[in-house]
Amino acid sequence: MQDAASLAEEIVQGKGYVLLPELFTPGEISEARLHILKQATEQPAGRFLRTGERSRLYRLLDEAAIFEKMVQHPRVIEVVEAILGSDMTLGGFSAHILYPGATNMGAHVDYPYFTMTPPYPATPVMEVQAIWMMEDFTEINGAPLFAADTQKLCQFPDKKKFAELAKKVTGKAGSVVLSHGLCWHDTSINHSDQPRVSVLGNYNPKFIRPLENPAQQMSPTFLEQASPKLKQLLGYEFHAAIFKDVQMLQSHNSVAAE
Repeated sequence: MQDAASLAEEIVQGKGYVLLPELFTPGEISEARLHILKQATEQPAGRFLRTGERSRLYRLLDEAAIFEKMVQHPRVIEVVEAILGSDMTLGGFSAHILYPGATNMGAHVDYPYFTMTPPYPATPVMEVQAIWMMEDFTEINGAPLFAADTQKLCQFPDKKKFAELAKKVTGKAGSVVLSHGLCWHDTSINHSDQPRVSVLGNYNPKFIRPLENPAQQMSPTFLEQASPKLKQLLGYEFHAAIFKDVQMLQSHNSVAAE
């Protein structure tokens, strides 16, 4: 098994993404998938968005223990922290459902890069995405497409070049794809007769404003009982982290002045 540093290097300087196989059992992932599909069917106001052949479901973290485990899985955390630092935050966490017949979304980069004007800065890395597979991702059910090495281009995807380079990333339920926010990617067509479900986690350095701000969606009781790592991911420790940075800067300036 590759260590976190090697996997982080592959994401930043290598092909731009890695697959971590089967981090959860089929039973745990089946439970999560069923929960997502049930909630999506009920179409709760304010947390469900359907646009034709796909949908997104928000506010999952405080609904089932499996989602808490997912977002702070030690294997995921150690790799992402090797890129973004130990005080990173969670910029978004939601389920993504591709219904039968769903077509490509269109090649893209992730937040915050798509809000910026290219060429994008190569450093620091501003986002790492996690795609949790809620079932086996296959050649026919809409597995994600990634174009290797494109994070190094620091550009918005070129459709023709993406079509030439992109390959489907398949894997078993419970696996996760970790990718650089600048690595060009897309969904493929769901040719199966079943919804293809994933959970998306977006990790950012603490200085990036969250896209979804998951902490605002959580109840006070849930936040009080959350683990220290989850509190940090949700921005609960943001002010403490900023204060630490200020102290370090002041200390550095004092030494330099002597």
